[in-house]
Amino acid sequence: MGFFSRFSKKNQGSDENEEQVALESETSESIETVKKHGPWDESEIADIPNLIDAGALHIPDVDNATIQFSVDYEQEVVLGVVYDYGDSAIQIQVFAAPKSANLWDEIRGDVITSVAQQGGRFSEDEGDFGTEIRAVMPAEHGATPVRFLGFDGPRWLLRVAVTGKAAVDFENGNALIQNLLDQIVVVRGQVPKPPRELISLTLPHLGEADEEEEASLDLPQRGPEIKEVH
Repeated sequence: MGFFSRFSKKNQGSDENEEQVALESETSESIETVKKHGPWDESEIADIPNLIDAGALHIPDVDNATIQFSVDYEQEVVLGVVYDYGDSAIQIQVFAAPKSANLWDEIRGDVITSVAQQGGRFSEDEGDFGTEIRAVMPAEHGATPVRFLGFDGPRWLLRVAVTGKAAVDFENGNALIQNLLDQIVVVRGQVPKPPRELISLTLPHLGEADEEEEASLDLPQRGPEIKEVH
């Protein structure tokens, strides 16, 4: 989306040909590496727009979906946010990651192991968002298709789980996913956390919603676990 554009480096100018050539090269590289799509880190935008503040995630209010939060009331932890579209649902969680590593490449094996332990079937496939896990999970009434996607950012990993129609209708599902990602800002903070640790969210004040309502998805409450590494 346009209002999430990252600023390129300013042209400093120079009277020396060598400096001008170097500047042009640097500017060209900067333009080529400008992100076109989210999710966004707070450092990548000038100002966070009018989004819902859920702590580590700033999220949009979309017209065709209701927003719910996955909550572990015993631990008093908000595990993630869920967008319910009626025939589809998208769950979003954020995890701590090392400074220099693609955590999604490392933890897909853990997700696959968890899927298998729960009696699910899976495959790793290349899609519009890179390598994803496409699974079929056992459910009360038959089986539920699930897509797991990961997006690496600076010291964080955004994990997305998609259920329902959007998990099998890739064209429309990808459009829903991209629309959300383009409007999500991750506010990781500076508190040290072990890699793979879930970064809990905070419940925003949205009025008199019943805080006892949890997201009703055909997914395990936490989804397949990412093991913590201390």
